[in-house]
Amino acid sequence: MGKAKVEDSRKELFVGIDVGSSFVHYAVLGADRAVIYSARPIMHFANPIGAVKEAWRDISQRFGAEGIKNTAFTGSGAESFERVMKGLTYVFDSVAIPKGAETANPQAQYIFHMGAKDSYFFHLKAINAKKVIQEWRTGTKCGGGSGTLIEKQCRRLFEGEVAEPQLEETNSARTVEEKEKIRIQNRAKLQARLEEMFARAQREAEDSAEPSEFLARCGVVIQSDLIHKQNEGATRRDNLAGLFRTVARNYKIDVLGAREFGSEDSPCAIATGGVFTNDIIRKNMEEFLGITIERSDQHHNVAAIGAALKGIEENNEFVFSFEQLDEVAAHGRENRKFAPPLSESLKNVREQSQELTEEIQPGTEVVLGIDGGSTTTKGALVELRTGKLLDKLYIKTHGNPEESLKNVLKYLGRHRDKVIIKGVGATGSARKLYEKILVSKKKADELAKAGVESADRVTDEITCHAMGIKHCDPEVDTIFEVGGQDMKFTSFAPDGTVKEAKMNYSCQAGSGQTLENMADIVDLKVETTLQEAALSAERVPIIDSTCGVFMEMDENRLIAEGFSKEQIGAAIVRGTAASYYYKFVGGSGHNAVKCSAQGGPPLGKAFLAALAQVTEKQIEAYPHREMFGAWGQALDIIENIKQFEARGKKYDTAFRGWGIVDMPFDKRSISCKELFADKCCGMRDCMLEVFLIESDEIITGGFCPRGNSETANKPKTNYVDKYHKIYEKHFKKHGCLLKDLAAAKAEGRIPTTVGIKRSTATLSEKGIWSAAFFRKLGFYPVVSPRTNKEIAKVGVDNSRTEFCIARKLVTGHAALLNEDPNVDYLFNPSFIEQRSKTPPDLKYCIYTESEGYILNDVLSLDKSRQINPILHFGDAPLLLHQLRVEFERLGFGLTNRQIKDAIEFAEEAQEQFRQELYSEGDKFLKRIGTNNEKGYVGIGRDYVLLDPEASSNSGAMFAQTRGLHYIPQIYLEHKF
Repeated sequence: MGKAKVEDSRKELFVGIDVGSSFVHYAVLGADRAVIYSARPIMHFANPIGAVKEAWRDISQRFGAEGIKNTAFTGSGAESFERVMKGLTYVFDSVAIPKGAETANPQAQYIFHMGAKDSYFFHLKAINAKKVIQEWRTGTKCGGGSGTLIEKQCRRLFEGEVAEPQLEETNSARTVEEKEKIRIQNRAKLQARLEEMFARAQREAEDSAEPSEFLARCGVVIQSDLIHKQNEGATRRDNLAGLFRTVARNYKIDVLGAREFGSEDSPCAIATGGVFTNDIIRKNMEEFLGITIERSDQHHNVAAIGAALKGIEENNEFVFSFEQLDEVAAHGRENRKFAPPLSESLKNVREQSQELTEEIQPGTEVVLGIDGGSTTTKGALVELRTGKLLDKLYIKTHGNPEESLKNVLKYLGRHRDKVIIKGVGATGSARKLYEKILVSKKKADELAKAGVESADRVTDEITCHAMGIKHCDPEVDTIFEVGGQDMKFTSFAPDGTVKEAKMNYSCQAGSGQTLENMADIVDLKVETTLQEAALSAERVPIIDSTCGVFMEMDENRLIAEGFSKEQIGAAIVRGTAASYYYKFVGGSGHNAVKCSAQGGPPLGKAFLAALAQVTEKQIEAYPHREMFGAWGQALDIIENIKQFEARGKKYDTAFRGWGIVDMPFDKRSISCKELFADKCCGMRDCMLEVFLIESDEIITGGFCPRGNSETANKPKTNYVDKYHKIYEKHFKKHGCLLKDLAAAKAEGRIPTTVGIKRSTATLSEKGIWSAAFFRKLGFYPVVSPRTNKEIAKVGVDNSRTEFCIARKLVTGHAALLNEDPNVDYLFNPSFIEQRSKTPPDLKYCIYTESEGYILNDVLSLDKSRQINPILHFGDAPLLLHQLRVEFERLGFGLTNRQIKDAIEFAEEAQEQFRQELYSEGDKFLKRIGTNNEKGYVGIGRDYVLLDPEASSNSGAMFAQTRGLHYIPQIYLEHKF
């Protein structure tokens, strides 16, 4: 700390301090507005007050406190400062960033800023020799947290590789000064470790040839998609490269929207904010915008510089004191709501533990169950005849599922000389990948040829957890399951059958992972120190538990308000439990009697107490509750074996053997055309993942059976594909497909064309209604193709972050139709409702209701080419009136009689379309009934189920890949 003071000729010095959600940035300026000192940012690790004090000590030792005329603040962590520090200069980010950027880079006109939480765009323009903000944009709440997202993924992926620093105990300090010195040294070591993770992540991502693609949505969903990609076998470098690319694209979508730039803008565009330290993100941004973006030399500290400049302009002489900082922390805590201590709820937790000490006898027949979760991998060795758990391992995945599986097998393989494997199986998000690794395709084929049944199984997590707990305690009627990535809830009827089972939506994804991320922010370990801290808190601040992003934002507010680590720990633990119970389960509407808490987070006593507090129920915490997925998978294999034995069937396993731990796994990405040449279908060129394990070549990622080794032996009818064929057949009675429009125009006279989107309401029966309606009026309807990757990309790139994927796809379809010169008008209505003779009326989604307005805005559509009626079906006079009003606006001289006749004609065409679908549905039911087979019905919005891009290609996945009799609900609506 012994730095020599800097004697500066500029007597008066002005300090700017930016207290962000992760870092404290600071700079010193002279009265002439020149930057004298731009410091290295301090990562505060949930102690921003301590970091501000550290920054002040640095400044005082360099320049002397007596030379400082003003201290100005900015940043989310300093918002409450001026309530305590009367006379303080506080500057909003939106003022400080452009002001600082103008000084640091006088040529700057376009400023792209990305911080840990907030993102901004500024367009500066000189007017009368003075720079003014001509344009200002910011991101949405759902799209925030880019820097935090990168930080937590780097922690997750590299914490097992970058060694933890040796921290010095503060107990040895004899004075407050010594204690503070040790604290600063420890903090610097932790920051250095995290910066090493960032550097490694960038270096690794630079080696990626094929970055993974994630739809740019909120941080929770990006994290969820990233983990699922990881568990499908994508490499870490490709996932990192994809993450960095998505952060850049998310900025473009969420902050810039449809804003365009030209090459002439390049010389005056700069990047600021800590996220742009990453060159890959900056280069991706350049690619997306088509301009060159220079990183400012002061990119970390522009807001701090801007705050100092504001102090100069105000000629303010306020300088803060350490005592005032302590008052700020106390003030921020005053208006919080609190829950009782978690420790009080421990009386409602019944925790049980059990050691696995029994010696395994030679010749014991066992099955092996693996649970490949998002953040952890679990393995269970289970006795075949009793279902007893013999041995287990629970480890972190660290972003490398293949290596984690090897480590689990290496550990359980210590019993290889004593056990006989009779079956293997996998559950969890990595189950498909683990199935490829565990089960030899060659052996499985040999068993099938010999007429021997395979005992190996792949089972969903809900089934596995249910089997695991029911084996331990048949009286359990409710399962609260919280994992690293997924939440699940299962309730049982009195007879033991499943009454209700559900899995979280994307907004609640990443529950356990988010808890770990939030614990990392305050330097607590989720397995140990977080539990201890949370239980020791005397009160629990209540935070916004809507989703992981909102909880992280509220955690940052707690940090800024100066809450202790113990109280923050309690808040995030309770927040996770509250999110699970209130937002996902639905609160107290379930008559649970005996509740089992399962998964990774319920290993912690504090989490169990929090769950007991929010549910107001007794929580059962059984031994090995973290293993119920893997254990349940093994039990499912055992049940399958019992059925084989009852039917007198031979069975065996195609397990590759314990030697898997030493086998190399080669994998590569290759296009279908490159791999199969002339055998490729020619319609798509799917990007395939090819795995080589022993002599097995396993292909995944294809839409058709050729490009997917997991395909069932007997693929079933793809009813989504059939739907589009029926849709096109009926549409072509009245118009044509977009791909045929140019040829149709060339062949002869075609009346005025109207483009209809194959998305949202017009992907369903209203698409046929619309085609018939316009044809009857003398127009020529044209429909866009079924959604493809290009349409999806355009839609995602031009939609707000908070829109659902189906709503984003609408934008892609509208853009495609709008760009075609042969399409004269676009039909972009607002579908409001389907009124009924008896309540309730059926309402469309709010995004569908506002579709016409949003599309005109985000795509800057020509209003004179848009047909935008407001449609209330089931109310004939109102429907007729609204259509006539819109046609009059556009200058079409259509009479009430013409419009009424067109409506009647459209309803007849719609009914014919429905009847053909219902006929196909009846055939489906008859076929599975005759053959006594199971059928699976897709439930949900038609524009999701029937759109491959919106539904993860569920039609092909269920029917062709898995060989299930699967049909979307639209075919069976006449039955319910």
